Amino acid sequence: MSEDFTQKLPKNGNDEILTAITKIDDRLQSLEKKVDERLHDTRPIWHKVVADIAELQSGQKRLEDGQRHLEETIHKDIGELSSVVRTVNRDQIVTNDAVRRMQVDFFTVNEWLNKLIADRNQQNSQT
Repeated sequence: MSEDFTQKLPKNGNDEILTAITKIDDRLQSLEKKVDERLHDTRPIWHKVVADIAELQSGQKRLEDGQRHLEETIHKDIGELSSVVRTVNRDQIVTNDAVRRMQVDFFTVNEWLNKLIADRNQQNSQT
């Protein structure tokens, strides 16, 4: 089932094994060097990404704080506006009542004048 890789090793001596190990070591060192170079190349990118994320988080916190403040201000302003509207409504009721009383008074005065004019006309027609 599984292969025995030791059977593939050269049988004619340690030199070839050492040469193969050296080649593998050289390839491994070359790979490590490439990985280090790539890490070196990408490290500034990662630093910028981390800084950008921190800045985004800070901006998000400022937005959330601003939104919370705005909601508190709006809630307070709505409360004040409701109070002003109630006051205006009460004042409008008082004004409407005063206008109705004036209309009743005007109607009453108008009736008196009409009665006086009618009485005067009646007196003038009798003389």
